[in-house]
Amino acid sequence: MTKFLLPAFLLVATAGANHAYAQSGKPAADTTERYYARLARSSDEADKSKLEAQLYALIQSSKDERDWLTARRFFYMLNKQKVSDSITGRLKTMFPLGEVVREEEVTVVYNEKDALKKEAAYKKWVAKFPPTKPWKDSYSYDYAAHAVANAFMEAGDLKKMMVYADKIQSPVWKPEGLTGLSQRLAAKGNTKEAAVLCHKARALALSHLSAKSSDQGANGFVKAAYVTSSSILAEISYKEKKYDQALKYITEARDSSDRMRPNINFAYANILAALGRNSEAFNVLDETVQAGFVSAPIKKSLQELYVKVKGSSAGYDEYMAALNKKIAEKVRADLAKQIINTPAPTFTLSDVNGKSVSLADLKGKIVVLDFWATWCGPCKRSFPAMKTAMEKFKDDKDVRFLFIHTWEKEEDATEKAKQYVVENNYPFEVLMDLKDAGTGTNKVVTDYKVSAIPTKFVIDRNGNIRFKFTGAGSTDDIAVEEVSAMIEMARK
Repeated sequence: MTKFLLPAFLLVATAGANHAYAQSGKPAADTTERYYARLARSSDEADKSKLEAQLYALIQSSKDERDWLTARRFFYMLNKQKVSDSITGRLKTMFPLGEVVREEEVTVVYNEKDALKKEAAYKKWVAKFPPTKPWKDSYSYDYAAHAVANAFMEAGDLKKMMVYADKIQSPVWKPEGLTGLSQRLAAKGNTKEAAVLCHKARALALSHLSAKSSDQGANGFVKAAYVTSSSILAEISYKEKKYDQALKYITEARDSSDRMRPNINFAYANILAALGRNSEAFNVLDETVQAGFVSAPIKKSLQELYVKVKGSSAGYDEYMAALNKKIAEKVRADLAKQIINTPAPTFTLSDVNGKSVSLADLKGKIVVLDFWATWCGPCKRSFPAMKTAMEKFKDDKDVRFLFIHTWEKEEDATEKAKQYVVENNYPFEVLMDLKDAGTGTNKVVTDYKVSAIPTKFVIDRNGNIRFKFTGAGSTDDIAVEEVSAMIEMARK
């Protein structure tokens, strides 16, 4: 059993969590979570101490799992990893059929590869933890059903896939879940089944949106599923040469988007071109590139349409040169608004081969840090662009790229990180920000106040952070342009 110790000065029980909260000085219109979050993010250490005291009082007086989960989350935000881990142990003991144990045991479902065995694990898990709450409190049931549906799809049993797809209940997440399945079905050539799921997703999304929910976050999530499912239907229709139908779907996707999406514009231009509307198609791609969304396929189509519209390739090179110049100027103008100048926390880490690397030893160089993990999909999607940017500066001795693997979830994280970069032919210098045995935290990522990965930093010659950015550019080309511009601006 995990032993949980409260500091002696906090062992005095309150009359209850609500009483402790009422005495906290929280504005009446505020919510508990917002108030706690504000204290956790405060730069005033007194606020953090106040939050810590209130969290201890909360768990001392409450037998509600939700209160303990809240305390665990905010102790983690306070970098009290050991306390957070200790709460996890107590939760398992106090609530053997609660959320923590439920979420731990559902991993058996996710980890099983065989579809029939995954289904059996799912049924066993649901029998042990029957859903008793509304869908909004039980997303894990939807995620598990989706995982089983996906396994049957991969196994070619589309009938069973449909059965488990229908088990997804959340009106917010079901459109996204069905859309994700339809994308993979379409990629496998199962366009009939993909179209069925897309139509279901669209209908569910429209039903939710027509209800005019006040939850803007949920509305955005549902709208994204509507846009994606419409795009998939457009792609299916395009491949079947049903261009008028494809135009209907892609127009709906485009009109429903709250921002310019280059993939939708690219599909829209291709459909217009297939209908012989080349000038319109060219204008769509020109608008896309002018906005800074550039990729090799877009460039290729733009050149082909330029010739069709203009009658020849005369002037195309000058046209592209002017566009590239405009894009570069826009990138630099945007970056000029983001430049900062704060001291970079120093660190010394070992690379995947055990060699020690210290930031202090790199003073005088421009250093690009990229925080990532092998389990992080967005991190890995940004790597082709980072590789290109790195190769662009390979002969520049004053520029160094360091890829810091952090927030590991596996015991052999170092070997897995090394294996990943080797197998994908990435010439990256990977450093390991492993969990500190004493504090239970990954020190470097914590020192840099990173809240999500991938997060990247550009550090100047004097050891100051000049840029911090999450993810990468809208396209690989733009991402390379952005990183290059940050490096050059950090030199000055």
